[in-house]
Amino acid sequence: MKKKSSKKGWLNYLIYLIWALLLFAGIYDLFHIPGRAIFWFGELIIAMFIYYKLKVPVGIYFGILILFLINLFGELFIGLFYIIPQFDKIIHILSPLIGCTLFYFLFEKKIKNKKMLILFSVILLISWGALWEIVEYFSDKYFHTLLVGVHLAGIENFKPIQIMEPLEDTIYDMFYSLIGTVVWAIIALFVTKNKNKHSRVKTKKH
Repeated sequence: MKKKSSKKGWLNYLIYLIWALLLFAGIYDLFHIPGRAIFWFGELIIAMFIYYKLKVPVGIYFGILILFLINLFGELFIGLFYIIPQFDKIIHILSPLIGCTLFYFLFEKKIKNKKMLILFSVILLISWGALWEIVEYFSDKYFHTLLVGVHLAGIENFKPIQIMEPLEDTIYDMFYSLIGTVVWAIIALFVTKNKNKHSRVKTKKH
């Protein structure tokens, strides 16, 4: 019991530390790029809501936090988005694996047909991806962020240099998200098919 409680305690401390980083990033950006601060505060609110209200499995929750951290270090602390040209495309491939798994878990008890549940999770993820691209566009337009298009850190005047047009970047983002979603769907179908086989074998034995 003590090992379990101590393990849970360390996990909670780690979660609180990540929350603190998001809070720090939001406060920092209020004085630098206020529009971007909205995203850090938004991620913090989402992280806390999922933790306290949805109570998802630890693996899924830490997957979400890892995505938030990649975004945080990629945009603010290290600036990997402005060093590695295709860094954001990695996130667009990985995020559907976490997002679809989250949707699958949330609606698992309501949708009994596993194939329909997988399809529903895929549709939700694609819809979310499209909505996110719209959010990025309006954020750049009204809050002067650099979410649409691919930019690299420039030497002259320390200004980012655009190496991919916004429209092209959006198309590639959605394409890579689609790849991640398809990969998740294939894995999910394979796993559910194997589970059904095992359950049938067990029922036959009994």
